Amino acid sequence: MKLFTLEIKRVLRTKTTWLLLAASLALSGIMAWLPVTFESRYIGGLDGIEQTEVKGMAAIRLVRDAQADLGGVITQEQLRNVLETAQKTLNDSGKAYTYQLSPGIYQENILPIAPLLSRITEVYADPETGMAPGLTDLAPKQLDHYYESCITHLDDLMKLEQKEHPAAQEKARALYAKVKMPFVFYPGYNTNAYDYQMLLIFLVVLFCTVIAAPVFSAEYQTQADDILRCTKYGKARLAVIKLLSALFITSAAFLCCAALYLVLSNSFYGWDMLKTSIQLIFSSVSLGSMNIGQLQLAVTAAGWASLLATISFTLFLSSRCKNTVTALSLALLFCLAPIILYMASSGNAVSWLRCLLPSGGVSILGGFAGEMTDFNFLHLGNFSVWSPYVIAAASLIEIPVFLAAASWSYCRHSQ
Repeated sequence: MKLFTLEIKRVLRTKTTWLLLAASLALSGIMAWLPVTFESRYIGGLDGIEQTEVKGMAAIRLVRDAQADLGGVITQEQLRNVLETAQKTLNDSGKAYTYQLSPGIYQENILPIAPLLSRITEVYADPETGMAPGLTDLAPKQLDHYYESCITHLDDLMKLEQKEHPAAQEKARALYAKVKMPFVFYPGYNTNAYDYQMLLIFLVVLFCTVIAAPVFSAEYQTQADDILRCTKYGKARLAVIKLLSALFITSAAFLCCAALYLVLSNSFYGWDMLKTSIQLIFSSVSLGSMNIGQLQLAVTAAGWASLLATISFTLFLSSRCKNTVTALSLALLFCLAPIILYMASSGNAVSWLRCLLPSGGVSILGGFAGEMTDFNFLHLGNFSVWSPYVIAAASLIEIPVFLAAASWSYCRHSQ
């Protein structure tokens, strides 16, 4: 325990570590607040009332108050009433789309039901083209079978996206069969907050990678390792201490930042929205059987697993490199590799590689958070698997593998 404490103090004593940890905490607050600043709504514009714009928390409160009556279980009867209200408003105004309405009419009639409108049209998309119809093209009586139509729409969507992979279509049906219906909605949340949670996790992992990269290589570079390897515990035991201390520091930083972000963000948007079904925020046929609160925790847990896998791999690189510049350069390259691969190709082989990389789960493009709300499947012959499962399993396997490899490499270097 004494060696463990001393190693933690040694790592924390460096100026770079303190700056990166402080920056991570500061970013947690900034990232939680930034989506709030994007909120903007217009009020007034009816009966001679002057139109004004409200922003930030005032806009969030306006939306939550307007949509308060939607809170709870969303029934098919309620969906039918929502469609009838939207169609009447559009017909009375002589408009085809809600974005063509004046701000005053939109606020009065559409804003209170807006979260459900896109979920309604999505489900009745053309099975051949995937194009959603306009609100005025639907018959209200179709909504009497809305939840059955969700299942049909998923089948149509998977036939479009996974035409050559019937196993993926079956897996998608099995996953969606677990989704709880009817859906539940509470106002407040939007995808901006989710995107910034994903971005924060990526940046914190990036900072932690910089902290972990010099753990072994710095002592190789200064030749301090020549002295340490001559001590009683200078080989295997010291290697384990260094590995555990690096994981402890980076895990503590990650969990503190993730918790701070969620507490602040959920306080801004309202804690009731955590009970909202993800199908009403992202897609009516999202495959995850969870609400927003469970999704946030799943993304955090997967991010932590990816952090541990990334740091374990970084420590392995550090144990192999003779100077900090090489170790840090390679670590950052592998940390950014999933983003590069995502932009380079969407092929099955590249997708497998992207998801299997240690940092694949925290990538801002194709990471665990993005895959959880998408319909990407990876294929191996006739076998298909939903990509979030691959990302999570790969992270859990890579942690002990790279830790063992780092310890073995350090001990061999000491010989």
